[in-house]
Amino acid sequence: MERIIGLITDFGSRGQHYVAAMKAVILKINPLVKIIDISHDISPYSIIEASYILKTTYKHFPKGSIFITVVDPGVGGSREILALKTNLNYFFIGPNNGIFPNVFDISEISECINIQNQEYFNHPVSTTFHGRDIMAPIGAYITRYQNFPLSDLGPKFNFNNIIKIIITNEIDLENRSIISSIQYIDSFGNGTTTIQMVGNKIKDLDLALEDGTKISLIINQDNYEGIFTTHFSSVPIDSLLFLVGSTGFLEISINQGNASKKLGFKSGDIITIQV
Repeated sequence: MERIIGLITDFGSRGQHYVAAMKAVILKINPLVKIIDISHDISPYSIIEASYILKTTYKHFPKGSIFITVVDPGVGGSREILALKTNLNYFFIGPNNGIFPNVFDISEISECINIQNQEYFNHPVSTTFHGRDIMAPIGAYITRYQNFPLSDLGPKFNFNNIIKIIITNEIDLENRSIISSIQYIDSFGNGTTTIQMVGNKIKDLDLALEDGTKISLIINQDNYEGIFTTHFSSVPIDSLLFLVGSTGFLEISINQGNASKKLGFKSGDIITIQV
């Protein structure tokens, strides 16, 4: 079976040579592996964006795929680099800086290893590029074997002790409001919130949003009003709307406009939505 490695970084267009170096290290170890660029445009140091992209893409890949996430502001410091395997046979490699707890629950993890075995590293190891010298070769070695023993990489790491970042999503049933975070902003300026939807219902709120429902939005003490709808063209151009995005979260958008620029929000910002 052809093995796949998916890459997520915050290297951006000026860091494509860093991506190329990681791919070169991988292909030296296993020239038959297939490498997929998931995203290299994560906002610099944005753990919340990296977590969102990883969470919403990995299950679309074949089982056995390996995901390397290099959004690593603590590179060279004391943070661990972890290798994880899920019950469904997906593998994840990345720094212990808050990326993983928002991707899966502890019940989904079958193994969690603190990578320490330097036999699997690319030498010499740079203190500023662990993506190339530790994470990339580890991912490549996992692809070379049908059942690579993660225990060869280092000691077990208790997933309960993994670093967590706070991603706000507080529901106020009495006031029918949600204090939420912006997880991601795409190139059109659409903002993905942490409000998870099941169809047209807000998860855990048992509240259905019918087409045309008015929604109030508070950002930085400024108030805006829009409507919930199923598609962009149902409102006039330049109008504020809320819809369920393809990843199942409520999104803030402007029809043929840039909501992020017009309303002044960015990834990680806290907002309040009232229905």
